[in-house]
Amino acid sequence: MKCFKYTFSYLKFFFIFLVSGCTGINIHQVVVLSGDDWVMSGGNTEQQYRSKSIISPQFQLLWTYNCDAGFGPSCVSAADAMVFVNTLQGEMHCVDISSGGKIGQLNFLGKEASTTPSIDENKLILAFAGDNRRSLVCYDMLNGMNIWRINIGYLQTSPILSDNYIYIGSLDGKEYKISKLNGSIIWDYNTRSQIHSTAALYDNKVVFGADNGYIYCINTDGGSEFWKYKTDGSVITTPMIFDKKVFIGSFDSNYYCLDVDSGKVIWKQDLKTRMTAGSTLFDSNTVIFGGVDGILYALNTSNGEIKWKFPTKAVITSTPLSAGDYVYFSSHDWHIYCLNGYDGKELWNYELDGRGKTSPVIWSNFLFVTADKYLYCFEGNKK
Repeated sequence: MKCFKYTFSYLKFFFIFLVSGCTGINIHQVVVLSGDDWVMSGGNTEQQYRSKSIISPQFQLLWTYNCDAGFGPSCVSAADAMVFVNTLQGEMHCVDISSGGKIGQLNFLGKEASTTPSIDENKLILAFAGDNRRSLVCYDMLNGMNIWRINIGYLQTSPILSDNYIYIGSLDGKEYKISKLNGSIIWDYNTRSQIHSTAALYDNKVVFGADNGYIYCINTDGGSEFWKYKTDGSVITTPMIFDKKVFIGSFDSNYYCLDVDSGKVIWKQDLKTRMTAGSTLFDSNTVIFGGVDGILYALNTSNGEIKWKFPTKAVITSTPLSAGDYVYFSSHDWHIYCLNGYDGKELWNYELDGRGKTSPVIWSNFLFVTADKYLYCFEGNKK
């Protein structure tokens, strides 16, 4: 394949060189992060899944991009007119938001990358599974090369960035704090159980679940345990932290609200269904999430009472996204939905070309979601 120089414009100009074979990304200008950017799983360290950009329906499908592979439940990030998506084929694709054209891709992400690429200016932090030599990489987009790479076991959780550190859980049973600068391990905490739960951070605490049914709260400074709470089922969901409370679901069919300082149960709600993904904070009074029963639930953050429910025709395995008055989510029933977050009324839906397994992401006035092997870009009205 020939080498190309591809120029595109959205808000500003970039100059992009595609490495031979489309196996690298080389951007010859500093990536400028802004308030619209979605730079990590959950949108922030508390994993609140709230969009900084607010757009409203109706939406127009702008383009689709064929990744030629499936996707995990959280796999999309976006910054500076570029969208990044990991695939279950061990690739990371970078796409121009304005045109849907390929900027480049990385092909070395093991056998699968079911995680979200984290963006740190000109660097990407990428986690993956199926490679016994490496599983976490810091990639320099400006120079088209790895800065560092380490092996901390197979990774099916997304890297969370805070200050100069990365927090991530591994299938080897350990939660890690890693230097963002050189990949050195600062500490690790051993749960002796696989970790599928992406961590949430608050103050000096990192909170996550494990397959052994425990919810853990670890000191970010030294890796010591603040508390742990035992549920009656595996905890693979991502915790969400708000108002010094941890909101998280379990395979025991209960949704929990815990005090972030003590781990004590403030309330729990038995929903008679398992939960596999995270939650979005709609407003200060509402937390919204999906169940494998195909229902999207909205609970009162103060007491756990159900405010409304929205049924779909198949399981929900991804985290919803809130943006102003709206809630966006995808379902295995081949649809992406937009609801009124206050009452759960449907405002818009679109039939996809496959099961909707991933969490939607908004950048500027664009809405992204994946299904089957396609990345979709919808254009809406920015408020």
